[in-house]
Amino acid sequence: MKNIVITLLLLLGMCSASAQLIKEKEPVDPKYLTGAVPVVDGKVTFSCDIPVRCKMSQDTLFRYVHRWANYFFSEQKALKYYDLGSDRKAFIHDLGVAQYLVFKNKALALDRARIFFRLNIKQEDGKLHVSMTDISYLYEEDREPLKLTAEEWITDEYSLNRKKTGFQHGGQGKFRKKTIDHFEEIISDLQLFLEMLAKPKE
Repeated sequence: MKNIVITLLLLLGMCSASAQLIKEKEPVDPKYLTGAVPVVDGKVTFSCDIPVRCKMSQDTLFRYVHRWANYFFSEQKALKYYDLGSDRKAFIHDLGVAQYLVFKNKALALDRARIFFRLNIKQEDGKLHVSMTDISYLYEEDREPLKLTAEEWITDEYSLNRKKTGFQHGGQGKFRKKTIDHFEEIISDLQLFLEMLAKPKE
């Protein structure tokens, strides 16, 4: 009986490894490839400008953006969300955030990592300049915790293969994709919020 169990476990492991290898050989969306993870002054920094079309004072906009951040990160179930030194007079929101990146969530198979990052939102004339930097991860915390920084894990140098056509096989790809997706989700939600503010009230 014991031998049968061991054999089944080995077969399951082989199937899992084969599935992973097939997945890694699947074509990667070009949006995740070369240049998708910008490095500015040696640090991974995602940034985007969002137009502001709603007519209101900078002070009022500051309050609305603060309200959006509180709502968004509570809905996202942030592990931590705190102020790093926002400047109301300069209209700068400087936030520290810790969340989970979930790679897989199935029965008996939860694969996730904690992501820590700094989100800076600066109000400028007619736009918001949003940046995400100081990114790091904590992986396999229930086993042998692995601490990683974005600079050593998701940059083109460390996460793409030699031909820059796909990911390396060390697991960097899933971190790269999820981090890019997460920043896009933040931008998309904030953009939608601003569009709602700009709509005329009936």
